[in-house]
Amino acid sequence: MMSAVASPLTLVGTARRDGAETARSKHAMRRRQKLTGARVIKASAKHNDHQGFAPRVTSTRVVVEGVVVEAVTGDVRQFTATAHDRGRHAALALSTAAATAVVTHPFPSFGASSSSPTIDPFFNFNPVCPASDGVFRVGQKAALGLAGADNIENYRPLINDVLIRVRTELCVLESFVNETAIPFVKTKGIGWVLPLHETSETYLAGVVFMVGLNFILLGSTKVVAIIAIYHDLTVGLVCRGTGGLLSMATPEADAATREREFGLLIDEQSKEMKAVMMDETLEKTERTRKTKEINLKYAALMEDTKSAADLRFEKKASSPFAAARTVAGTVAVPLKIYGKASKVLRQGLEVFDTFCSRYFVAFTVTYIIVKTTHYVLFPDVFG
Repeated sequence: MMSAVASPLTLVGTARRDGAETARSKHAMRRRQKLTGARVIKASAKHNDHQGFAPRVTSTRVVVEGVVVEAVTGDVRQFTATAHDRGRHAALALSTAAATAVVTHPFPSFGASSSSPTIDPFFNFNPVCPASDGVFRVGQKAALGLAGADNIENYRPLINDVLIRVRTELCVLESFVNETAIPFVKTKGIGWVLPLHETSETYLAGVVFMVGLNFILLGSTKVVAIIAIYHDLTVGLVCRGTGGLLSMATPEADAATREREFGLLIDEQSKEMKAVMMDETLEKTERTRKTKEINLKYAALMEDTKSAADLRFEKKASSPFAAARTVAGTVAVPLKIYGKASKVLRQGLEVFDTFCSRYFVAFTVTYIIVKTTHYVLFPDVFG
C-alpha cells in the first residue's frame, strides 16, 4: 500500500521538479532575450531517431532589432538525453545564435552598394555606343538647361523620344565602325577590295561590305552632318565671332590695320599713275612732271599714315589696358582656331553626306559590277 502511494507521490514530485526547472529555463531564456534584444520566432530541433551517436541539426530563427536572423548549428553527440535536456540545449543554442549571429538587413543601403560597385550591376554597365550615349546625355542636359526643371516634365517624353532616335542613328554608325569594319579590316586587311585573284571569299566580303556600308552611311551621315551644322552655328560661330572681336584689341590688329591703310594708298597711287601713262595727249616732259607730283603726294600721305599708326601704338602700349590686350590676344587664338576647325568640319561632313546621299549608290553599283565581272568571267586574268 505504501509503495502504491509512494509511486504517485514520486511521480508528482518528479513532475513538480520538471515544471520548476522548465519555468526556470523559460525565465533564463527571457532574460537572455532582454540582454540580446532578440525575440524568438521559431526554434526547432531536428534529429535522427537512431540510437547511439547520430548527427543533430538545430535551426533557430530570431528577431534582432526588427531583422530576422536564422542560425543553423550542428553537432554530433549521443542521442540518449531526455526531453528536458533537449529543451535546455535548444535554449542555449538560441541564446548563442542571438549573441553571435551576423545581422544582415534584408534591403542593402545605398552606401553599401556604392562602396561595393561589383554588387550593383549599374557600375558594370558598358554601353555599346559610348559616343552616341554621350550625345544623348548632352542633349538631355541642354534641354534641361533651356527649359528648366519645372517645365521639362511636360515635354520629357517628346524630348527623350527625339534624342533616342538620334542616338539610334548614331549608334548604328558607331557600332558598325567599331564592331564590324575596324575588326574586319584588322583581321582580313584590304586585299579583298580589288584583288588580282578573285575568289568566292573576297567576292562575298567585298559585296557585303560595300552594300552594308551603303545602307548605313545613307542615313547616319545625314544625322552627323546635321549635328555638325548645329554645333557650328551654336558653338563654332560664337567662337569665331568672339575670337575676332578679341583680336581687334591686340597689337596684331594694329599691324593689320596699318597694312590695310598702306594697301589702299598704294592702290590709289597705282590708279593715278596708270591714268597718266595711258594718256596719249601728254608729252614726255608733262608726263614726267605729273608722275613726280603723284609720287610726292602719296609719299607724304604714307608718311602721315605711318606717323599716325606709330602714335596710336605708343598710346595703346602706355595705356592701363595694355595687359588686358595681351590677355585678349592670348585667348583669341584658341577661340579662332576652334571656330575655324568647326567650320571646316561642318563643310567636310556636308560634302561627305552629299556624296553618300547622291553618288555613293552609283559608286557601290559600279564596284559590284566590276567585282562580279572579274569573279565570273576572268578571276585569274591578272594572276
